[in-house]
Amino acid sequence: MTSPEYRGPATLLAEGQEIAVRVELSGDVPDYGLASWTGTVEPDDPRAAVGAVRRGRLRLPGGWEGGFAVMRTVLGSSTIWVRGNDPEASPAGWP
Repeated sequence: MTSPEYRGPATLLAEGQEIAVRVELSGDVPDYGLASWTGTVEPDDPRAAVGAVRRGRLRLPGGWEGGFAVMRTVLGSSTIWVRGNDPEASPAGWP
């Protein structure tokens, strides 16, 4: 299977908040083992405090939802880099 990709709107769910974001995600769906994905998350409103988030969930417009952990943040930037490997949420199900 080719590596699935998704670029577009999503909702970041963390610490009781729902934040509108744009994401660029690349998935890995191996023949054996756990599917995973990495990518960037940027809030639609640059004033949204996603830089303080360390883990959470992403929900895509088609209903797919998966957990992530933050891999990297950059001081002064609203973009975060994330990695997910939720056994219940394969990137093969992305819209």
